[in-house]
Amino acid sequence: MLKKKDLIIMSYLRQNSRQRLTSMSRKTQMPVSTIYDRIKSYEGGLIKKHTCLLDFSKLGFSTRATIMLKVNRESRDTVGEFLSHHQSINTVYKVNNGFDFMLEALFKQIKDLEDFMEMIESKFKIDDSKTYFIIDEIKRESFLSNPDTAELLSIDK
Repeated sequence: MLKKKDLIIMSYLRQNSRQRLTSMSRKTQMPVSTIYDRIKSYEGGLIKKHTCLLDFSKLGFSTRATIMLKVNRESRDTVGEFLSHHQSINTVYKVNNGFDFMLEALFKQIKDLEDFMEMIESKFKIDDSKTYFIIDEIKRESFLSNPDTAELLSIDK
């Protein structure tokens, strides 16, 4: 469990990871050098990677779906590897409760999604699948982005 200061730094990074350390220092009442050192120590561990969130519809990918797949036991590893490298799959999760994988997939058109599903069903033994179209994103990547919440989660109150 992280200390309160660490969680507060994380919450400010989650809000805007490009903000200046001097701005974060003013908000947190911590020295810039402390913030810098802590952020550097998180990299490769707590911080998995620095990235940006895109609006895929503005890039022409208007079809976004969550796909649940139940796969034949013998081909799970092969299917997982295939999905991990497919260009239309943004995220792959291994899940339970009747399914093996949950995918976030992006396509330009619904037909592209249908073609993908036909291809995967012909290439692998898919026991069951469910597709849920994502209509609108209401909330994303906001857990631990509020410094007040960070204080509630810390162990050194």
